[in-house]
Amino acid sequence: MERYVEITENEFDDLLKQEKGWVKNVSGYEYVYDYTLHNCNRIMIKVMSSVSRNSVSRNKGSDSIRVFSVLLDTNGKVTRGLTKAVRVYRTENWRSNIKKAFVVTKTKALKNMKWVK
Repeated sequence: MERYVEITENEFDDLLKQEKGWVKNVSGYEYVYDYTLHNCNRIMIKVMSSVSRNSVSRNKGSDSIRVFSVLLDTNGKVTRGLTKAVRVYRTENWRSNIKKAFVVTKTKALKNMKWVK
């Protein structure tokens, strides 16, 4: 069983870099990282960080990182969800697990776009 690790805001910023297209926002009590796909700008991948605004992840067992996608309208506003959230536990391998969850979510979102008119 992997061990829980505390994750900081800076560690998230280092992984989901602004220069790579990630945008950091605040939603409620935590930081959310958004990435709009370049090959389909109506799909946004969102990562709910579980890092509160005091720059530290919440206590063990209180919440996990979630990766999911949403559909944007032509003005860039969220219209609905495209995929269910993939849960990423705050363990030692959280970085590689977020990358894997991103690929899975992106693949499912692109597949689900064929149903969108």
